[in-house]
Amino acid sequence: MAIAADFSHARRSDWSLPVAAYGLFAIVAGLALHPAALSMAKTWLSSSTYHHGVAVAPLALLMILSRPRIDPATGPSFLLGVIAAALVWLAGHAAGVALVEQFAFVSLLIAGAGVFFGAAAFRLWALPLLFLYFMVPFGEILIPFLQQATAGSVVTLLNLVGLSSTIIDGVLIKTPAGLFQIAEACAGLNFLLAALMIAYIYACQVLPSLRARLVFLFIATLIALAANFLRVFVVILIADLSGMALAVGPDHWVIGLVFYGAVFFVLFWIGAKMKKPRDVFPEHAPVMARRPWRGTLAVLAFVPVLLAAFYAKVVVDVTPPTGAAEVSVFNAPGWRILSGPQNWTPAIDADRMRVYTYERNGERVYVGLAGFTHDRRAREIVNTQNSAAGGDWRRIAGEEDVVYLFGESRAVPLEIFAGPQRRRLLTLTAYWRGDEVYTDPLAFKAAQMKDKLKGANPPGGVIVIASDYAGEPSKALNRIRAFTGDVERFSAWRARHSSFQNGGVR
Repeated sequence: MAIAADFSHARRSDWSLPVAAYGLFAIVAGLALHPAALSMAKTWLSSSTYHHGVAVAPLALLMILSRPRIDPATGPSFLLGVIAAALVWLAGHAAGVALVEQFAFVSLLIAGAGVFFGAAAFRLWALPLLFLYFMVPFGEILIPFLQQATAGSVVTLLNLVGLSSTIIDGVLIKTPAGLFQIAEACAGLNFLLAALMIAYIYACQVLPSLRARLVFLFIATLIALAANFLRVFVVILIADLSGMALAVGPDHWVIGLVFYGAVFFVLFWIGAKMKKPRDVFPEHAPVMARRPWRGTLAVLAFVPVLLAAFYAKVVVDVTPPTGAAEVSVFNAPGWRILSGPQNWTPAIDADRMRVYTYERNGERVYVGLAGFTHDRRAREIVNTQNSAAGGDWRRIAGEEDVVYLFGESRAVPLEIFAGPQRRRLLTLTAYWRGDEVYTDPLAFKAAQMKDKLKGANPPGGVIVIASDYAGEPSKALNRIRAFTGDVERFSAWRARHSSFQNGGVR
């Protein structure tokens, strides 16, 4: 208690000690939970979609400084928020889900503000504090949906203006002039995030009611999506009408900037119409701090952070004793095992990668087996950076279907990739961990979280089964189903695979 006594009671209206203590809390949290902080910072610097993350904290601070000044206090109830955020960070860290870690880290900073500055200040600063969530690089999960929505909308618009011969194939659009791909960068996520971020600041600082703010954010979302659909439509239309002479170089970006400017002009015009000058902002109502600032409570806020980091260090992140990451082939009666194809391999950063071709009666199926001695950061079994097809293959569509795999029917994720010479590839991806196999990445992550929180980290891997086709993907799916119906049980492969890893006969 001697430590707390040194700063047990800050003078009324003296913010120096609370600000210094919170600054120390943020630094300690960033160092102790550094995987989340570092991964966010790296994404801000490496991805143009998330460059805005660098400016979020300074903008939130400016919004806080624009609020009325009140006396400092401490908020004991917010300790529960700090504890919950630390536990969620630990769970996300064990599961290897960076997004959960990052959201938990930002939630920790927000709850910490409630502890160090009190409930009255938290109510006053609620919207700027929530704005800190824009630091999290979220939204990638929306990219496939945005790509499909953009492609469908653009084809509809092209048909409306007379380009009725336009054909859509996943995220590929073929017009009389050429082939266009709705790439991830064209999906409009960066457009959407920029519009939402600016609309949020405008709503917080200009619009007086919660209802008006929510309506304005909803409008901003619709306008950003519609603007991106229209932007891609205009680019493809100009390129098609000019015979690919225009809108395929630097002018492509000029068109994008024009649409950016138009979106924000429309947003601010709508915001000005929604503004009511005589309204009083709810957070500007007079507030009084009910409790003085207490150093003892501030010290307690550090405890959950340090305990979570300590548990992660001594339990979750301990490297298990492992052998080689070798993977043996699957047995599939009636199928010949050949060497892997020259033009396909999964893009998976594994400890060991094997690719085989299985052939029966002229029908071929490709199998990629990725082995991991154990799951760890930068080499995770389930990772959004991994792909079922690397090199010149481009993902154009995804779906789900039922396949008989390892002795039972499973709903499995299927992906379609486009390759050179207009080739198409259908892929099925499954994951294994210990003696269990998963086709749902979320179920895999949940099992991994439970294991790692108990200090277990068994070997695992990724299984990719693929078949190329011309015409309908159902032909490739039928070949994959024929192979998976004949392949051995997973338990038999694991028993033989374990013997192989330990030096036995393959």
